[in-house]
Amino acid sequence: MRVVVGGTFEFLHKGHRELIKKAFEIGDFILIGITSDNFKEGIIKNFDERRRMVENYAKNFGKRYKIVKIEDKYGPTLDEDFDAIVVSKETKKTGDEINEMRRRRGKKEMKIYEVNMVMAEDLLPISSSRIKNGEIDCEGRRMKKMKVHIGSTNPSKIKAVREIFEKIFNFEIEFIGIEVNSDVPPQPFGHQTILGAINRARKSIKDADYSVGIEAGLFWNEEIGDYFDSAFCAILDKYGKSTFGHSGGFIYPKEVIEMVKNGLEVGEAMEKLSGIKNIKRRMGAIGFLSKGAIERHEFNSQAVLMAMLPRISYELYF
Repeated sequence: MRVVVGGTFEFLHKGHRELIKKAFEIGDFILIGITSDNFKEGIIKNFDERRRMVENYAKNFGKRYKIVKIEDKYGPTLDEDFDAIVVSKETKKTGDEINEMRRRRGKKEMKIYEVNMVMAEDLLPISSSRIKNGEIDCEGRRMKKMKVHIGSTNPSKIKAVREIFEKIFNFEIEFIGIEVNSDVPPQPFGHQTILGAINRARKSIKDADYSVGIEAGLFWNEEIGDYFDSAFCAILDKYGKSTFGHSGGFIYPKEVIEMVKNGLEVGEAMEKLSGIKNIKRRMGAIGFLSKGAIERHEFNSQAVLMAMLPRISYELYF
């Protein structure tokens, strides 16, 4: 099988190596296209340097291959005969374009093999630009402090985010709470809770690697005929990818729900019930009702961890 794969391959990072590896796994002859120095601005390494790196890697597979210089994203794929092309999620669109152009020219389509996105240890994509900026190295190891914004200055929310992120990541992280307007009512119900978390994440991302929005609200359950309190979490990264999760749920005493129906927020109702001033910034309702068995930040931590699951197991989701 004749297989083609192409790229700039500026640092031959882990993601690049996966592309080339896949091509050698499926092909008998592999053509590797490397973009010229004129193809893209800001390339640090010239064509000869990049070619040497690719060649040193390709020769380890013990199969026939050829490396060519390409001046555009199509290279020789429009005219020469290939059985397959290997692409990343980022370049899948180019693979589709090539097949469409081949059809118009009366040539057979190539089978497209898409290689899963390769993440750095910060669970963000490995890229040459990030290596160039000193954020990560070619293996995806984090080189700079990671910045995480939380769309609230509530101590329990900040503590929850810190607890989960420090459990997942083993490098230095800066956590910053930012006061933002959630654009939902002070006491959200149902979908308002979800929207509030999303708005908090979007408004606090700024120059961070990740932003986290947490919003607690009441969700009506028809079968039980009562409201569950649940914390919803939205996590947004600097590339615009969002993931979501929520905590477990619990039911309030009837007295609290009646006060909420009469216009109070849950926090205000719980202050009246418990006699504890500013309870939602301290132990929270869950801390009071569980008599300390679970703390407010632990309740929020559940939501943060659930929202991180698609990132932790990114190979199954992205």
